[in-house]
Amino acid sequence: MPPDVSLDDFRGEVRAFLRERLPADLRRKVMDHQRLDKQDFLRWQGILHERGWAAPNWPPEHGGAGWSIGQRNVFDEECALEGAPETVPFGLRMVAPVIMAYGSAWQKSHFLPRILSGQDWWCQGYSEPGAGSDLASLATRARREGDTFVVNGQKTWTTYAQYADMMFCLARTNPDAKAQEGISFLLIDMRSPGVSLRPIRTLDGGEEINEVFLDEVVVPASHLIGEEDRGWTYAKYLLSHERFGAARVGRAKRELGHLQRLAAQRKVDGRPLAEDPVFAHRLAQLEIDTLALEQTNLRLIARDQRGAGHGAEASILKYLGSTLAQRISEALVDTAGTHGLAYCPAALERGYAQGGPTPEQELEAMPGFYLNLRKISIYGGTDEVQKNIISKLALGEADDYTEDQRALDDAVGRYLQGEYPLPAARAAQPADADPAASPHWRAFADMGLLGLGLPASAGGMDAGLGDLCVLMQRFGRHLVVEPYDASALLCGQLLSRLPDSERARALLAGIAQGAAPLLAHAEPDSDWPLDGPCATAERQGGGWVLNGAKRHVPYGAGAHQLLVTARDADGMAVFLIEAGAAGLQRSGAPGLDGRPYADIVLKDCRVDADARLGLAGEALEQAADATRVALCAEALGAMQALLNATRDHVADRRQFGQPLGRFQAVQHRLVDMLLALEQARSLTWLAAGVDPSDARRRARLVSAAKASCGTAARYIGQQSIQLHGGMGMTDELPVGHYVKRLLAIEYTLGDTRHHLNRYQRLVTA
Repeated sequence: MPPDVSLDDFRGEVRAFLRERLPADLRRKVMDHQRLDKQDFLRWQGILHERGWAAPNWPPEHGGAGWSIGQRNVFDEECALEGAPETVPFGLRMVAPVIMAYGSAWQKSHFLPRILSGQDWWCQGYSEPGAGSDLASLATRARREGDTFVVNGQKTWTTYAQYADMMFCLARTNPDAKAQEGISFLLIDMRSPGVSLRPIRTLDGGEEINEVFLDEVVVPASHLIGEEDRGWTYAKYLLSHERFGAARVGRAKRELGHLQRLAAQRKVDGRPLAEDPVFAHRLAQLEIDTLALEQTNLRLIARDQRGAGHGAEASILKYLGSTLAQRISEALVDTAGTHGLAYCPAALERGYAQGGPTPEQELEAMPGFYLNLRKISIYGGTDEVQKNIISKLALGEADDYTEDQRALDDAVGRYLQGEYPLPAARAAQPADADPAASPHWRAFADMGLLGLGLPASAGGMDAGLGDLCVLMQRFGRHLVVEPYDASALLCGQLLSRLPDSERARALLAGIAQGAAPLLAHAEPDSDWPLDGPCATAERQGGGWVLNGAKRHVPYGAGAHQLLVTARDADGMAVFLIEAGAAGLQRSGAPGLDGRPYADIVLKDCRVDADARLGLAGEALEQAADATRVALCAEALGAMQALLNATRDHVADRRQFGQPLGRFQAVQHRLVDMLLALEQARSLTWLAAGVDPSDARRRARLVSAAKASCGTAARYIGQQSIQLHGGMGMTDELPVGHYVKRLLAIEYTLGDTRHHLNRYQRLVTA
């Protein structure tokens, strides 16, 4: 791609090509989940070859497109969304890179053009009846006889072997060597004497996999890749070469759209299945997880492009992509329900009448799709193998910061590391603690942190939400209890969105200089009231009289200023109440997460006319959304700290004569914690970067991030306690303090249930 062409322009070019050149009958077969035959695949590869797009990952000198990772990602996604057949990977994406890297000049000149044109169809000869994931235990032998190898053995699960002209095969050439040594990489002509195969019928009724028998098969020595006995090196290169694409984001989005359409059509108990509350939550969660996978894929691509990859990208994406695809297929088969009892494998072979399948036939096909996708968590390395790889390579820190963000994080981190006490060393906060009196709050003001997200006109720094997330993530790592989220963020964001007034400007300037106003919004019967019951405000004389109750205001008993929402004749408005106002009653108590919380009663509470700062409405919701994203970032910091502490603990703690971290079950739990964290991180940074002017999209992504972080935090907290054993149940370690703070974050500004419902409403609006 020329340097002046953007990925967006390239995406448009791919879409135009697909509209023009993708045959309608091929698209229909893919969309209808019909089985494709050899001619279908070769027909599409021929169209791509004509355009020069058959081999996106090949360099131009070998006839490839020479695309960047970003272009290949765009191309794969658009092809999947449009219903183009996937190109069969065995030649183009698996053996070809090995030939390019390790093959002889003759092998390159002979095989690569034939792979590119589709003249040779390849299959993979790796797995054996006794060597699946443990590939190094393979038993197929190849003995050297002059200028040939004679191969004997059996391969299994060989996809599309019935179509293949060639097979790249691992065979043991030195039986006396160690397991992963003495293996050679051979290219075998499937038409050779002694090659035979038996099709294996799969659960969905298809016959795409085979057993291949090799009986005294003669292979020219010219078909040996690289050096004899070094095949394991080439096999590892093959598996790691194509690091991206394993997520299959485009396919997930296509099938999710298919699921949403079928769920809207399918009637259950007299209404569309999509309107069933339980199934609607399931749809929302699948859409959020698809969004998270897409962003994780993009993050890992960006990380790899700047040289910060850790080598586990393919395993992370393969596992996440496989898991999501299977969950979508489960929802599809559940959408079919009893219609699935009529599943007929032959229908996927013979196709449907012109015009496509009927709605009933679509549902009847779903069991085949569901059953076929059971394989994707097995082939190419099982889920368990992927977790083994991830546990060795990717349990460290993620680094997605810019240089400026890294400098901010380092500066705040140095202060907290040197000055901020550990949880066990902290004195209990009194119920009426004044947050502005904290020496750390004063330090935050001196460092400019309290005004970081405030407008420059109020003495702030006009920083974006991304920088605020950097700060909050660091606060989460150190369990900062001062109410930065509730005061500098929520109140600051709210005041900056309310109508301009002298009182609002003074409040904003006060925040930047160290004041700590708090918002009192939650009602006794509603965590986040917008349209429901609310405190009331009546105009009397030259001021206002407020009545009602607010609950669970952090530091509410000691705050000098409260921003209180109350409903007047025009709607819900924001009022400023100073400490000591007549009719203001506050009762504080210690909270779950080390902060004091207060319940507030307004009984004929009188304030002056200028105390009404404006209608809450859109300003409050937008301020809350910015704060929700920042809270997600704080949760990311706390979850990372928990993962690090748990990883270090199981590395040191010995049980049954060895460190706990040596047990595979423990390693896999750590990986599950990491993957939950990475998905939540992806959605948080996506929400942080969305254009604030697109309020509906921003609100949707914020709720996706908040729901994802709530689920991930709950899981990571539970696993951290479990893996710390009895020590995790004590108050002496930081683990429990992080878990309690994460619970508090989950229930602040709407819990997971609230945000799944909100997400679903915004999607269907």
